Amino acid sequence: MKAYILPKMTWPEVEKSLKDVKVAIVPIGAQEQHGPHIAEGCDSYRSEKFSELLAEKCFPHVIVTPTVTYGVSPHHMDFPGTISLRPETLMAILEDIVSSLKQHGIEKFLFINGHGGNSATISVSANILTRKYDVEIASSDFINAAVNTTKEEVHSEHFGHACERETSESMYLAPEIVRTDKIQAGDMNMDSFAMKYRKKPYISIVNQFKEITNSGNIGDGKKGSYELGEKMINEALDNISEFILDFMKTKR
Repeated sequence: MKAYILPKMTWPEVEKSLKDVKVAIVPIGAQEQHGPHIAEGCDSYRSEKFSELLAEKCFPHVIVTPTVTYGVSPHHMDFPGTISLRPETLMAILEDIVSSLKQHGIEKFLFINGHGGNSATISVSANILTRKYDVEIASSDFINAAVNTTKEEVHSEHFGHACERETSESMYLAPEIVRTDKIQAGDMNMDSFAMKYRKKPYISIVNQFKEITNSGNIGDGKKGSYELGEKMINEALDNISEFILDFMKTKR
């Protein structure tokens, strides 16, 4: 066994693994539109595949839970197929995962998030659960760990959803979800109020994605590639696996 992936294991295998496991990785995604060229399970596929690679890199010290395949996505509901959880629903799911695994002796958790709309909910949940269950919880919007590659290779003024970055990640991690013949740049609503303030660091506006883009994607997926995805994912894996090695040694 080159990685501990909980839904693929029997209970005796899990029991044996717990002698070495220090951290449970919880992949969290979403079911939401990703423009015309990426399937709607994009965030779940990416967080799951990334977590599995992370488990291989950190074997035998981590175990990956089943993926939470729904997220907080009300801003995408104008596009068919999107299913959104209420923040309190996602928080309840995460609590049940943490409380269950705490009973099996796991006391450190890393939430690997593939959807930006989950970030605030995950942060609040991690703060509450850490104190309520006397555990240690860290979280990561994992692709943010590819800091240098993003800075060097992603050049669109607006990016972040089915753009060259996310298209590249998907080509590398889950090529079957990319419709390569339909990749296009986002049809942006550049004159909208939401777009006017989208990149201002001092303000945040609640808006629907339809106000920003007619096609559902932003940035330019045509600039994406398997090679860029590989570079981004490997940088993120290096940085987060380094964190895990530190995290598993901490004592409260």
